[in-house]
Amino acid sequence: MKKAVAMLLCTGMAASMLMTGCGSSSSAGDTSTAEAETSGDAESEEGTASADLDMSETVKMGVLVSDATSSEALAFHSYYENYIQEQYNVEFIYSDELADAAGETSAIDNFITNNCKAIISFSSFDRAAQLEQCEGAGVYYAVATGTLTDEEYETYKGYEYYVGAIGPSLEVEYQAGYDMAAYYLDQGMTEFTIYGGAVPYYTDMHIYRVAGMLAAMVDAGGDGANYKGATDEESIVAQIYADGLVDTGSIGSINIVGYVGGYDMDDAWFGKIAQVCQTEGLQAILAVGNGSDFFGTSIAGTDVKLASVDAYAESYGEAMEAATLDYLAGKFSASIGPIFAATYSAVLGAPIRDADGNALALEQGYWVATSYDEFSTYYAVDSSTDSPAYTKDMLDTLLGADYDTFASFVGAYTFEDIQGMQ
Repeated sequence: MKKAVAMLLCTGMAASMLMTGCGSSSSAGDTSTAEAETSGDAESEEGTASADLDMSETVKMGVLVSDATSSEALAFHSYYENYIQEQYNVEFIYSDELADAAGETSAIDNFITNNCKAIISFSSFDRAAQLEQCEGAGVYYAVATGTLTDEEYETYKGYEYYVGAIGPSLEVEYQAGYDMAAYYLDQGMTEFTIYGGAVPYYTDMHIYRVAGMLAAMVDAGGDGANYKGATDEESIVAQIYADGLVDTGSIGSINIVGYVGGYDMDDAWFGKIAQVCQTEGLQAILAVGNGSDFFGTSIAGTDVKLASVDAYAESYGEAMEAATLDYLAGKFSASIGPIFAATYSAVLGAPIRDADGNALALEQGYWVATSYDEFSTYYAVDSSTDSPAYTKDMLDTLLGADYDTFASFVGAYTFEDIQGMQ
């Protein structure tokens, strides 16, 4: 339980400070990257751009983490250490589980001392400080599983050492919430409880997921349906930010019969969960994060459906098999493969930039499972250390690739899309 909460809080904080990048000034002495070979033949025997890059030198990469114990964090760690590190001449050095900005600064200092040529960050207590530190050191910097706000991207997009960010944007988060609610609305359900997770802490990611849920209810609620007068994404998001919670009540023909937010984890909090689960007529619980640990026991043996946004982990498969989890929008562990490839490519002397020379800013969404069989299919691939979703052969095509090729690859992120590439 504590691990699940740590995951939600840390992931939520990461998204609420959405992602920035890394620095601009350098000299030849600051970097020990392997330069691209000058071979005139653009194609290797494998037919990939990576054949033109010198990968003979071991590259050390630091990884900043604010969550080291959740299912999602462990899955990401396994993909890098048990697959990527075995396939490429790279060495990952992980920080301790970070709890504040001072810890991030210390960890980056340690990475620099250990001759890391790049840092991939899953931690965001102070992105600006990370940015300045990497810039001054001439160390490549990338953000995993997130994107920048428009304002942040405008500030940092031209920085030489900022590789970029790949992950769910706020629009992707909004759509994830919308699709989750629509799945049950399309089945004719009208009685819902919402679990808002870090909404009370004004975490952007969770607020946008909830806004998507409410927007789907407005669209399904009939003529005049609205949430406290709000009818579109912008106004619904603004209302949630103003309140720091979700009000129960009717949205046209749709009813929000219960709401729980935060992570108080005390008797009163669990008592409220038990109470809302017993609400007469309740049909579905929509959770912005892991709901099965909190709500699963209370709905066991009932017809109430539970939907969550999380990651592909064995415990969620067990919950689906036990019918205490019905819908999962989950990150897949290999989703962090492309940001590694972009970072590695930059270190090797072939940074991937857009036509204007700017850093990457690409969206990547979730795999959605609505049955145990579907979950099992996805999980079998996601948990594989021999043939994960993004294999070495696939990532090799990204090393030294042009921007359009890279962006097209990342944009085809559904399970079916990725299987079609293999």
